[in-house]
Amino acid sequence: MTKTLMVVDGNSLMHRAFYALPLLTNKSGEYTNAVYGFFSMLISALDSLKPDFLAIAFDKKGKTFRHNMYADYKAKRKATPEELIPQFGMLKNTLGKIGIESLELEGYEADDLLGVLSKLASKNNINSALLTGDKDAFQLVSDTCNVMLTRKGVSELEIFDIKKLDEIYALVPEQIIDLKGFMGDSSDNIPGVPGVGEKTALKLLLSYKNMEGVYENIEELKGKLKEKIEDNKEMAYLSRKLAKIDVDAPIEVSLENLIYNWMFMC
Repeated sequence: MTKTLMVVDGNSLMHRAFYALPLLTNKSGEYTNAVYGFFSMLISALDSLKPDFLAIAFDKKGKTFRHNMYADYKAKRKATPEELIPQFGMLKNTLGKIGIESLELEGYEADDLLGVLSKLASKNNINSALLTGDKDAFQLVSDTCNVMLTRKGVSELEIFDIKKLDEIYALVPEQIIDLKGFMGDSSDNIPGVPGVGEKTALKLLLSYKNMEGVYENIEELKGKLKEKIEDNKEMAYLSRKLAKIDVDAPIEVSLENLIYNWMFMC
């Protein structure tokens, strides 16, 4: 039987849990709602998947290589709530005590570490499942990698594989990057092409496959759409670069360190 590695986007789950649950405190008055919600989601996923390997990936505080490409990357993101900030330290301390590996890398984001680990798993003939609320991870879907997307509150998950991506978006994983290149992403302040949303971007990719195909056939476009696409070519390609997950981020990790007995948690 093929083994499975589950990688969790720690920042994504913590933010979802924080906003889904009311503020809770322990006997010391420390806020705990995000940590509580995080473990609720984690335990549910572990019980469902029963993975052989487990890791939690976190964003490293500070600027990333994407800021070097585009200074305004994530510029409009709201500050992390004061009640949430100390819960990250509490979570990482708890994970360490129960033997779950936490990973972070200066200059990179949790998404990039998900990419590195899914690639590592594939090289070792291991399946991977990525637990996150970030649809950027769809670009990592493959024959051996699924995305467990968090939905409502802290209790619902939707599994995305290649078939599901095709059913919902009529796209293959590689096209997710082109999709973001055209439509942008307001949460990360990725500009995309002004005036081009998901619906239009999907039509373009259905017709021309990728960004290169669109620009090679630019004369087939009409009116305002042609003007927008033509005038924002540089920004479209930059936005695609910003959206692309770096599966070769320079972090050293051994699968042996990620072995986990899910029964301990469940």
